[in-house]
Amino acid sequence: MKKYEKMLIAFNDKELNCYANQGDWLYIATKKDTKKGLFRLANYLHYFVSLNSERIPSEFGVVNKIEGYVTAEDLAKLDYESRKQDVSLITDQVLIDYEKFLQKINAQPEHTPMAVTWLEKRFPNNTKELRVHKKFFSGMSKAEKKSIFEFTIRGDSQQHKR
Repeated sequence: MKKYEKMLIAFNDKELNCYANQGDWLYIATKKDTKKGLFRLANYLHYFVSLNSERIPSEFGVVNKIEGYVTAEDLAKLDYESRKQDVSLITDQVLIDYEKFLQKINAQPEHTPMAVTWLEKRFPNNTKELRVHKKFFSGMSKAEKKSIFEFTIRGDSQQHKR
């Protein structure tokens, strides 16, 4: 299984609808996750949740290098455990989604903000799929972006170490 050195990390900024603790690992929210009444989003937008028992919502995450590495299987187990689901339900088919997510994240340079939105395809048939992509904050100065998105994860704050 491929090893990835970057992960989507939370930064805590309530003005940007990011409520997860800085340094938490993020993954795409499921249908059962809620925004816990913290914020509202347009119907084409989606959000991430922290991979811990609280599953705190965040509209954005930032790509960051992690200590060690993560595999799609590691990520799937963390997600399933945080949802209190049986990890034995993880199939090779399920792992494909986690692999795609990690590939997307690792294709980006460090400190890149990321978002997730619904992509509607009308042809050949109507489908909706979640798409993880780079987020541009064009209204912010370089200094503002740097102060929000560029941080290092201290070893003790990282809950998922190998």
